[in-house]
Amino acid sequence: MSIKLICLDIDGTLVDDNKNIPPANLEEIRRAASLGIRIAITSGRISPSTQHYMKQLGITGAVSSLGGAMLENENHEIIEEYTLDRETCSLVNELANSNGMTLYAYYHYHWYADGTKASPYWMNIEKTITTVRGIYVNDLQKEVLDKFCPNKFLVSEADYSKAVSFMKLLQDTCDPSKVKFFMSGPTYIEVMHPDADKGNAIRGLCRYYGLDKSEVMVCGDYYNDVFMFKEAGISVAAANAPDDVKSQATYVTKLDNNQGVVADAIRHFIP
Repeated sequence: MSIKLICLDIDGTLVDDNKNIPPANLEEIRRAASLGIRIAITSGRISPSTQHYMKQLGITGAVSSLGGAMLENENHEIIEEYTLDRETCSLVNELANSNGMTLYAYYHYHWYADGTKASPYWMNIEKTITTVRGIYVNDLQKEVLDKFCPNKFLVSEADYSKAVSFMKLLQDTCDPSKVKFFMSGPTYIEVMHPDADKGNAIRGLCRYYGLDKSEVMVCGDYYNDVFMFKEAGISVAAANAPDDVKSQATYVTKLDNNQGVVADAIRHFIP
């Protein structure tokens, strides 16, 4: 099997717990690139954050951001995107407010939060992780959602059981033909267009580069990455992934994200 494209999740996969790329990953990614293999980031993060890591890797190319809701080419032009519908946006915002959840709206290169309701702790975390300062408004509905529909929402909740309960509430309340929900970490719920996920990101990258899915290797660590596992010839789960994520991968690395998940994968399949 000839690998022509490697797609990488960021958090828990490409970077360590301090959000730095381990040296082993840098070395092996650059080696793969020198062999003519394309490298693409497929992340739930906002585009400027994905580009931050592309620059660190010293590579160019198409990237998928916002969990598969936006695909850009190497010139940073948006070539595919999905947005939520207005009715769903209003309902999710109302449910988040009434249940004390911190909600972010992502649209293209910015993220928005209601500064009167969102947790300052979570807003600071999001700014630190994404390297992008959010736009804080006084009323997310009037100042953002009444003007445009975002590519996705992100819900933050420190208590895992509360996050799971709120996701169930969303699933029971919202129209499944218009929106889908999944966990992208123990404290995060992704709210997406029903056709937008990391599996769609892989399909979009294959269309853009003219590749077959059998020529793609993907690396990830969490439930949202399983969408792309199903669209690739080789799927790699990090050693730090939950067991039911590992069970759906072609290969499970021996190294965790602090040691070099991507390096382990590349060495294994591209000796």
